[in-house]
Amino acid sequence: MRNWLFLTLIFCTSAAFAQRFEIGIHGGVCNYYGDLAPSVKLNETHGTGGVFARLNINHTWALRTEFNRFRISGNDKNFEFNKVRNLSFRTNINEAAMLMEFNFLKYGPHVLHKKFTSFVYFGIAAFNFNPQAFMGGKWYDLTDYKTENVSYKTLGIAIPFGIGLKYMLNKKFAFECQMGFRKTYTDYLDDVSTVYPDVQSRFTDSGLIGAKLTDRSIETYGTPQYKLGYKRGDPAQKDWYMNFTVGVSMRLNTRSKCARFF
Repeated sequence: MRNWLFLTLIFCTSAAFAQRFEIGIHGGVCNYYGDLAPSVKLNETHGTGGVFARLNINHTWALRTEFNRFRISGNDKNFEFNKVRNLSFRTNINEAAMLMEFNFLKYGPHVLHKKFTSFVYFGIAAFNFNPQAFMGGKWYDLTDYKTENVSYKTLGIAIPFGIGLKYMLNKKFAFECQMGFRKTYTDYLDDVSTVYPDVQSRFTDSGLIGAKLTDRSIETYGTPQYKLGYKRGDPAQKDWYMNFTVGVSMRLNTRSKCARFF
Protein backbone atom coordinates (compact mmCIF):
# COMPACT_ATOMS: atom_id res chain seq x y z
CA MET A 1 0.00 0.00 0.00
CA ARG A 2 2.82 2.33 0.89
CA ASN A 3 4.46 1.67 -2.47
CA TRP A 4 1.27 2.61 -4.29
CA LEU A 5 0.96 5.82 -2.27
CA PHE A 6 4.59 6.63 -2.98
CA LEU A 7 4.21 6.00 -6.73
CA THR A 8 1.02 8.08 -6.82
CA LEU A 9 2.81 10.94 -5.10
CA ILE A 10 5.73 10.73 -7.54
CA PHE A 11 3.36 10.70 -10.51
CA CYS A 12 1.38 13.69 -9.30
CA THR A 13 4.49 15.67 -8.46
CA SER A 14 6.13 14.91 -11.81
CA ALA A 15 2.98 15.81 -13.72
CA ALA A 16 2.62 19.03 -11.77
CA PHE A 17 6.23 20.00 -12.48
CA ALA A 18 5.96 19.11 -16.17
CA GLN A 19 2.90 21.30 -16.57
CA ARG A 20 4.92 24.28 -15.48
CA PHE A 21 6.96 24.22 -18.71
CA GLU A 22 6.07 25.88 -22.00
CA ILE A 23 7.89 26.33 -25.28
CA GLY A 24 6.97 28.77 -28.00
CA ILE A 25 7.81 30.91 -31.00
CA HIS A 26 7.18 34.56 -31.71
CA GLY A 27 7.72 37.04 -34.48
CA GLY A 28 7.05 40.66 -35.28
CA VAL A 29 8.79 43.95 -35.99
CA CYS A 30 11.71 45.85 -34.46
CA ASN A 31 13.33 49.26 -34.60
CA TYR A 32 16.21 51.26 -33.12
CA TYR A 33 16.97 54.53 -31.32
CA GLY A 34 20.44 56.05 -31.43
CA ASP A 35 22.77 58.51 -33.15
CA LEU A 36 21.35 57.74 -36.60
CA ALA A 37 17.77 57.75 -35.32
CA PRO A 38 17.19 60.47 -32.70
CA SER A 39 13.53 59.53 -33.09
CA VAL A 40 12.07 56.23 -34.25
CA LYS A 41 11.31 56.11 -37.99
CA LEU A 42 8.75 53.63 -39.31
CA ASN A 43 10.59 53.26 -42.63
CA GLU A 44 13.51 51.71 -40.69
CA THR A 45 11.29 48.98 -39.22
CA HIS A 46 12.36 45.38 -39.87
CA GLY A 47 11.30 41.87 -38.97
CA THR A 48 12.30 39.97 -35.84
CA GLY A 49 11.70 36.47 -34.54
CA GLY A 50 12.71 34.00 -31.89
CA VAL A 51 12.01 30.97 -29.74
CA PHE A 52 11.47 30.78 -25.99
CA ALA A 53 10.95 28.44 -23.05
CA ARG A 54 9.02 29.35 -19.91
CA LEU A 55 8.94 27.92 -16.40
CA ASN A 56 5.76 28.94 -14.58
CA ILE A 57 6.94 29.24 -10.99
CA ASN A 58 3.41 29.94 -9.72
CA HIS A 59 0.29 31.85 -10.80
CA THR A 60 2.11 35.17 -10.56
CA TRP A 61 5.76 34.65 -11.51
CA ALA A 62 7.40 32.96 -14.48
CA LEU A 63 10.97 32.58 -15.72
CA ARG A 64 11.53 32.83 -19.48
CA THR A 65 14.58 32.15 -21.62
CA GLU A 66 14.54 33.28 -25.23
CA PHE A 67 16.76 33.48 -28.30
CA ASN A 68 15.99 36.26 -30.76
CA ARG A 69 17.25 37.72 -34.01
CA PHE A 70 16.76 41.37 -34.90
CA ARG A 71 17.67 43.60 -37.82
CA ILE A 72 17.96 47.32 -37.20
CA SER A 73 19.04 50.24 -39.38
CA GLY A 74 19.29 54.02 -39.46
CA ASN A 75 19.96 56.75 -42.00
CA ASP A 76 20.75 60.45 -41.70
CA LYS A 77 18.64 61.08 -44.79
CA ASN A 78 15.56 60.58 -42.60
CA PHE A 79 16.39 63.80 -40.71
CA GLU A 80 16.83 67.17 -42.38
CA PHE A 81 19.27 68.42 -39.74
CA ASN A 82 21.58 65.41 -40.27
CA LYS A 83 21.58 65.15 -44.07
CA VAL A 84 25.01 66.77 -44.39
CA ARG A 85 26.55 64.07 -42.17
CA ASN A 86 25.07 61.46 -44.54
CA LEU A 87 25.83 58.39 -42.39
CA SER A 88 23.82 55.15 -42.48
CA PHE A 89 24.04 51.58 -41.22
CA ARG A 90 22.35 48.24 -40.74
CA THR A 91 23.13 45.35 -38.42
CA ASN A 92 21.75 42.00 -37.41
CA ILE A 93 21.55 41.33 -33.68
CA ASN A 94 21.59 37.85 -32.17
CA GLU A 95 20.33 37.85 -28.61
CA ALA A 96 19.99 35.44 -25.69
CA ALA A 97 17.89 36.70 -22.77
CA MET A 98 16.81 35.56 -19.31
CA LEU A 99 13.60 37.23 -18.16
CA MET A 100 11.28 37.33 -15.16
CA GLU A 101 7.56 37.80 -15.80
CA PHE A 102 4.97 39.16 -13.38
CA ASN A 103 1.33 38.28 -14.15
CA PHE A 104 -1.26 40.78 -12.93
CA LEU A 105 -4.00 38.11 -12.82
CA LYS A 106 -3.83 34.51 -11.56
CA TYR A 107 -2.71 32.72 -14.68
CA GLY A 108 -0.97 29.52 -13.75
CA PRO A 109 0.10 26.06 -14.79
CA HIS A 110 -2.51 24.14 -12.77
CA VAL A 111 -6.05 25.35 -12.04
CA LEU A 112 -6.87 27.95 -14.70
CA HIS A 113 -8.17 30.88 -12.66
CA LYS A 114 -8.12 33.25 -15.65
CA LYS A 115 -7.91 32.59 -19.38
CA PHE A 116 -5.87 35.75 -19.85
CA THR A 117 -3.58 38.15 -18.05
CA SER A 118 -1.50 41.21 -18.73
CA PHE A 119 2.10 41.01 -17.57
CA VAL A 120 5.35 42.90 -17.30
CA TYR A 121 8.84 41.50 -17.70
CA PHE A 122 12.45 42.47 -17.05
CA GLY A 123 15.81 40.72 -17.15
CA ILE A 124 19.23 40.64 -18.75
CA ALA A 125 20.40 39.81 -22.27
CA ALA A 126 23.64 39.19 -24.13
CA PHE A 127 23.90 40.01 -27.83
CA ASN A 128 26.29 40.39 -30.73
CA PHE A 129 26.14 42.76 -33.69
CA ASN A 130 28.10 43.80 -36.79
CA PRO A 131 27.29 47.26 -38.24
CA GLN A 132 27.53 47.60 -42.01
CA ALA A 133 27.21 50.49 -44.46
CA PHE A 134 26.16 50.42 -48.11
CA MET A 135 28.35 52.33 -50.53
CA GLY A 136 29.02 51.97 -54.24
CA GLY A 137 26.72 48.96 -54.58
CA LYS A 138 28.42 46.99 -51.79
CA TRP A 139 27.99 46.40 -48.05
CA TYR A 140 31.06 47.04 -45.88
CA ASP A 141 31.71 45.78 -42.34
CA LEU A 142 32.39 49.03 -40.51
CA THR A 143 34.45 47.39 -37.77
CA ASP A 144 37.12 46.71 -40.42
CA TYR A 145 37.66 50.42 -41.06
CA LYS A 146 37.74 52.04 -37.57
CA THR A 147 35.74 55.05 -38.73
CA GLU A 148 36.32 56.82 -35.40
CA ASN A 149 39.87 55.47 -35.09
CA VAL A 150 38.83 53.24 -32.17
CA SER A 151 38.11 49.55 -31.73
CA TYR A 152 34.95 48.44 -29.94
CA LYS A 153 33.48 45.13 -28.87
CA THR A 154 30.69 43.62 -30.94
CA LEU A 155 29.41 41.69 -27.91
CA GLY A 156 27.20 43.55 -25.47
CA ILE A 157 24.86 43.41 -22.51
CA ALA A 158 21.32 44.81 -22.54
CA ILE A 159 18.53 45.26 -20.02
CA PRO A 160 15.24 44.04 -21.57
CA PHE A 161 11.89 45.13 -20.16
CA GLY A 162 8.35 45.39 -21.47
CA ILE A 163 4.65 44.63 -21.21
CA GLY A 164 2.45 41.95 -22.74
CA LEU A 165 -0.75 39.94 -22.80
CA LYS A 166 -1.28 36.14 -22.57
CA TYR A 167 -4.47 34.29 -23.51
CA MET A 168 -5.08 30.56 -23.07
CA LEU A 169 -6.71 29.13 -26.21
CA ASN A 170 -7.10 25.74 -24.49
CA LYS A 171 -5.23 23.58 -21.96
CA LYS A 172 -2.27 23.18 -24.29
CA PHE A 173 -1.88 26.34 -26.36
CA ALA A 174 -1.74 30.02 -25.52
CA PHE A 175 -1.53 33.20 -27.58
CA GLU A 176 0.61 36.11 -26.44
CA CYS A 177 1.81 39.50 -27.61
CA GLN A 178 4.35 41.87 -26.12
CA MET A 179 6.10 45.19 -26.56
CA GLY A 180 9.72 45.19 -25.43
CA PHE A 181 12.65 47.58 -25.09
CA ARG A 182 16.37 46.89 -24.78
CA LYS A 183 18.65 49.38 -23.06
CA THR A 184 22.20 48.65 -24.17
CA TYR A 185 25.54 49.72 -22.75
CA THR A 186 27.18 50.34 -26.10
CA ASP A 187 26.96 53.36 -28.38
CA TYR A 188 28.28 51.50 -31.40
CA LEU A 189 25.31 49.53 -32.73
CA ASP A 190 25.37 52.13 -35.51
CA ASP A 191 29.19 52.61 -35.57
CA VAL A 192 28.68 56.25 -34.48
CA SER A 193 29.59 57.60 -31.05
CA THR A 194 32.28 60.24 -30.52
CA VAL A 195 34.21 62.56 -32.88
CA TYR A 196 35.67 62.54 -36.36
CA PRO A 197 39.28 61.39 -36.72
CA ASP A 198 41.61 62.95 -39.24
CA VAL A 199 40.24 61.84 -42.61
CA GLN A 200 43.74 61.92 -44.14
CA SER A 201 44.93 59.40 -41.54
CA ARG A 202 41.94 57.19 -42.36
CA PHE A 203 42.97 57.38 -46.03
CA THR A 204 46.54 56.41 -45.14
CA ASP A 205 45.47 53.51 -42.89
CA SER A 206 42.51 52.07 -44.82
CA GLY A 207 42.48 53.68 -48.23
CA LEU A 208 39.80 55.63 -50.03
CA ILE A 209 37.04 53.28 -48.80
CA GLY A 210 37.98 53.90 -45.16
CA ALA A 211 38.10 57.66 -45.68
CA LYS A 212 34.70 57.74 -47.39
CA LEU A 213 33.06 55.56 -44.74
CA THR A 214 34.46 57.85 -42.05
CA ASP A 215 33.11 61.09 -43.53
CA ARG A 216 30.35 60.41 -46.02
CA SER A 217 29.73 64.08 -46.65
CA ILE A 218 32.38 63.53 -49.35
CA GLU A 219 29.72 61.81 -51.47
CA THR A 220 27.49 64.89 -51.41
CA TYR A 221 30.01 67.75 -51.48
CA GLY A 222 33.08 66.19 -53.09
CA THR A 223 35.29 67.14 -50.14
CA PRO A 224 35.14 66.26 -46.42
CA GLN A 225 32.96 68.67 -44.41
CA TYR A 226 34.18 67.63 -40.95
CA LYS A 227 37.60 68.13 -39.38
CA LEU A 228 39.50 66.26 -36.69
CA GLY A 229 37.58 66.49 -33.39
CA TYR A 230 34.24 67.57 -34.89
CA LYS A 231 31.27 65.90 -33.23
CA ARG A 232 30.21 62.70 -35.00
CA GLY A 233 27.92 61.24 -32.32
CA ASP A 234 26.93 61.55 -28.67
CA PRO A 235 28.63 58.99 -26.40
CA ALA A 236 26.42 60.00 -23.47
CA GLN A 237 23.35 58.54 -25.18
CA LYS A 238 23.64 54.76 -25.54
CA ASP A 239 21.79 52.86 -28.28
CA TRP A 240 18.42 51.14 -27.80
CA TYR A 241 16.48 48.59 -29.81
CA MET A 242 12.86 47.57 -29.35
CA ASN A 243 10.32 45.11 -30.70
CA PHE A 244 6.66 44.17 -30.90
CA THR A 245 5.89 40.47 -31.31
CA VAL A 246 3.02 38.00 -31.30
CA GLY A 247 3.51 34.33 -30.56
CA VAL A 248 2.16 30.95 -29.56
CA SER A 249 3.26 28.86 -26.59
CA MET A 250 2.61 25.18 -25.85
CA ARG A 251 2.59 23.39 -22.51
CA LEU A 252 4.73 20.30 -22.65
CA ASN A 253 2.37 18.15 -20.53
CA THR A 254 -1.33 18.82 -19.97
CA ARG A 255 -2.40 15.31 -18.96
CA SER A 256 -2.74 14.48 -15.30
CA LYS A 257 -4.75 11.98 -13.27
CA CYS A 258 -4.43 14.16 -10.17
CA ALA A 259 -7.88 15.61 -9.52
CA ARG A 260 -6.73 18.95 -8.27
CA PHE A 261 -5.25 19.94 -11.63
CA PHE A 262 -7.62 21.65 -14.08
